[in-house]
Amino acid sequence: MYSQLNGARIHYERDGSGMPLILLHAGVADQRMWEPQVPAFAKQFDVIRPDLRGSGDSELPHGRWNPRQDLLALMDELALKPAHLVGCSMGGGLALDFALDHPERVSKLVLVDSGPSGLKDDPRHEHLFEEATAAEKTGDPDAINQADMNLWLDGPYRPRGYVAEPLRTLFLDRNGKNVRVDWSSSPTVKLDPPAARRLHEVTAPTLVVVGDKDLEPLREMADLMVGSIAGARKVVIEDAAHLLNLEHPAEFNRIVLEFLLS
Repeated sequence: MYSQLNGARIHYERDGSGMPLILLHAGVADQRMWEPQVPAFAKQFDVIRPDLRGSGDSELPHGRWNPRQDLLALMDELALKPAHLVGCSMGGGLALDFALDHPERVSKLVLVDSGPSGLKDDPRHEHLFEEATAAEKTGDPDAINQADMNLWLDGPYRPRGYVAEPLRTLFLDRNGKNVRVDWSSSPTVKLDPPAARRLHEVTAPTLVVVGDKDLEPLREMADLMVGSIAGARKVVIEDAAHLLNLEHPAEFNRIVLEFLLS
């Protein structure tokens, strides 16, 4: 399915019926990352999976754009209010920003291996990104894609190749387009003030899910959000890196459904 939203042709998938549930993908993926969740979630919810601008089959016109306004426009187009939001990584950051911008449109919030906007990079963690940074400097999209997989699929604390097929091939396919997009030509409008300074304003019931083998800064951000969002709780999935819903789909589905249906 496609909709023309704020000057961009946006692709999304829709399955099931019931309370709206919007799944927002990570920056190294597209809406297909949620395929292991759809059969379980669509039994209970109206599941909407958009490709965010520039990812998957969605356009990225040149010029500044506002991810929160795109999400709002999609919800208005589909007459969704309110909805549950589940976001991973970049998608979790968008879900959190949106919940601050439009609290009346969010019922429950699930933040997966993500963090709030507005936090500065900590020099303590620079070594974790050395391979990815070196690959970026080469300008070789295949090298960048491979480095991204080592960092975000296997994680920096497990051997390369730890995560088995078919997830490796799926990662390279889904992230392959993203590394070839000229993101600099279409900068985003940031939330101001950013979420890191406004976590106490979040009103939606919030679940934070994080992998025990995800990057240390992401695990620290999870603790920050749980400690700052009223009533938020955290679940850690063992032997999981950044894309834990793909590594442990049955456990992830159970945890999220228990929260959303409670």
